[in-house]
Amino acid sequence: MKRKLLLGSIAVALVAAHAPAASAQTYPDKTIRLVVPFSPGGALDVVGRILGQKLTESLGKQVVIDNRVGAGGNIGAEFVAKAAPDGYTLLMSSVTTMAINMSLTPKPPYDFERDYAPVSLNAAAPLGLMIHPALPAKSVKEFIVLAKARPGELNYFSSGVGTGTHLAGVLFDQMAGVKTMHVPYKGGGQGVTDLLSGQMQFAFSTLQLALPHEKSGRIRLLGIGSAKRYPRLPNLPAIAETVKGYEAVQLYGVVAPRGTSPEIVNKLATELRNIVATNDVQERFLSQGILPAPSTPEEFSRSIKHNIALFGGVIKKLDLKVQ
Repeated sequence: MKRKLLLGSIAVALVAAHAPAASAQTYPDKTIRLVVPFSPGGALDVVGRILGQKLTESLGKQVVIDNRVGAGGNIGAEFVAKAAPDGYTLLMSSVTTMAINMSLTPKPPYDFERDYAPVSLNAAAPLGLMIHPALPAKSVKEFIVLAKARPGELNYFSSGVGTGTHLAGVLFDQMAGVKTMHVPYKGGGQGVTDLLSGQMQFAFSTLQLALPHEKSGRIRLLGIGSAKRYPRLPNLPAIAETVKGYEAVQLYGVVAPRGTSPEIVNKLATELRNIVATNDVQERFLSQGILPAPSTPEEFSRSIKHNIALFGGVIKKLDLKVQ
């Protein structure tokens, strides 16, 4: 009897040891949910939908987009953190959910480094410095001169305290040696309306939002927040050409719940890298003001650590909190 029990225990242990590998070999065998923690239509949603469509084609299983909106991205992010680590619930994360919210929220519902397995960084959306055309500045340098001459008088909007568009302004003030006024909105829509009307003087925005208004002449783009010039806008300088080291870029990448098997993570990472490398996807990204940025899980993990430290330092220095 003891021998039978021992053999049975060994058999169970062997089955358990090989279960993750077996599930990874058959993955995926059902629908995958890709959670986007912000509203449809924004750059993060655009990236998620492009990747979801292409993953559906390459994996042979449906990838559905689930927009779980609220609490600055925390609701969708927390949902994925608590999901089963089986590769069927993934998060389309941004720098807001992966770094900013960790320091901005007094009691964040997740710890990004503890609760997620990085899969792949996929894209980067540089923020453009846009101003109302009534301002006399025609370059970043002229804008800095103007801001120094009018300290505290130039207002910029953001989509909320602690968001990427807010912290882009904070970093600009610090690095350019100017003082401007931040006006937080509950979303970007009304802020754009007020910028177009002249109630706001400037803002930092994704190219997806800024370019249509720039083409119509209703705003003026002075610079781009990426380290180098945007490929489709070679005449638009990088802000860093004037403010050395300045960078304001929204990062978008896929993560899975912590505990997801390395085999599944690596399979997804390989699929996503291959997808982002295609001419079709690169063209679709670039047309939306988004830079392709494929990575390995290890590279994405280092990027997450860097951004948590970077934005954590800024938020701590300013003592920013949201309830």
